[in-house]
Amino acid sequence: MGQADHALDEDEVALLALLPAGGAPADSNEIRGRLGWEAEHYASACARLEERGYIVAGQGQSKTVGRDLTAVPPEFRTACGRPGSDVTVRQVPVTVPHALCDLTDVILSYPGRGGAAVPDSLGSGVWNSKGFRVQVDAHTQDVTVTVSGAEGNA
Repeated sequence: MGQADHALDEDEVALLALLPAGGAPADSNEIRGRLGWEAEHYASACARLEERGYIVAGQGQSKTVGRDLTAVPPEFRTACGRPGSDVTVRQVPVTVPHALCDLTDVILSYPGRGGAAVPDSLGSGVWNSKGFRVQVDAHTQDVTVTVSGAEGNA
């Protein structure tokens, strides 16, 4: 099942909220303790998120867990959870899953088309006269960037 095919449940949202935005690994025991969950509850939520490609869980004694940012295009990764960051989009159309990468108030641009900050309102969008458009999905908060028309003549 793909990421776009599944709305996250309350547990999945809570777990993802505690993971570093940039994908760095976090200690599983620390995360589970902060959530106040029993081991089975935590393992179930991790398994669902890992199956859907949202997280990568480590193995062994020093078990870690982190966001799986492979679904996020490389140019966006350093801006995840960092309002005010600048990203030059390399390919359109592109959709960035909010559950993995919060782009709220990140400034996006596309060569020759200008840019805009990602709005913080669900279901909202921003576009300009050069055909650059940023749309925030009302349900998932995923961010989609598109351009339309010929460069300089949208």
